Parts: sequence; structure tokens; C-alpha cells
Amino acid sequence: MEHRNSPRRPVTLYTMLNYPSLGLVRGCIRDIGMGGMFVDIGRIQLPVNATLEASLMLGASGLKCHMQVEAIVVRCAEQGVGLMFDELDSEIRNALNHLIFSASGVQDENGCSEFLH
Repeated sequence: MEHRNSPRRPVTLYTMLNYPSLGLVRGCIRDIGMGGMFVDIGRIQLPVNATLEASLMLGASGLKCHMQVEAIVVRCAEQGVGLMFDELDSEIRNALNHLIFSASGVQDENGCSEFLH
């Protein structure tokens, strides 16, 4: 059952998840919305309701900035986790809004396939 309150946009962007029990976990964001994102983390498993911090590079091309977002694991799948954002500040909201609703597609220059496997 779908519980999202905002649309998701397919993307291919790197992220690092900081989960205290495991430390840093490399991931690839597959889709993102104002309320959360799905992150491919390969075979690593995180528990539902776990709280973590995600590092994101957001912003217009040429103006990208590093941001930290608190998130909660709300869904586990074979190759990743669904994360719900927890309390976004206005800077992150604006960057996400631009990313999700801009006309250009978003993809890291190298993709994420080699990054995870």
C-alpha cells in the first residue's frame, strides 16, 4: 500500500548512510521525494524503524552542496531501504524541491553500479 504524500522522482545519486551500529554504509539513491527516498545498499540489511543520517549532495548544477538529513527506515527490500525524512530545514527543502520538480533528469556522471558492487 502506498503511503507517500509527495511524488517521487527517479534519480541515480550517491549517498552515505550513517547508521551507528554499522558505521557508514554506501548507497545509491534510486528515487527521491519531499518525504523520503529509496536507497540501494546492496546486501546490507537495516532494521525497520532504525534512525540514521544520510549525506546528500543537492543543489543546482555547479552549486551543489553537502547536506545531512535525518531519516527513518520505513521499508526493507531485497536491494535497499525506503527512508522517510525527519524534519527538513528550509535549505534542504528548497534543494529537494528543485531536484524533484526541475525539468532536467538527475544522474551522477558515473552512475552507482560500480559504487555498490
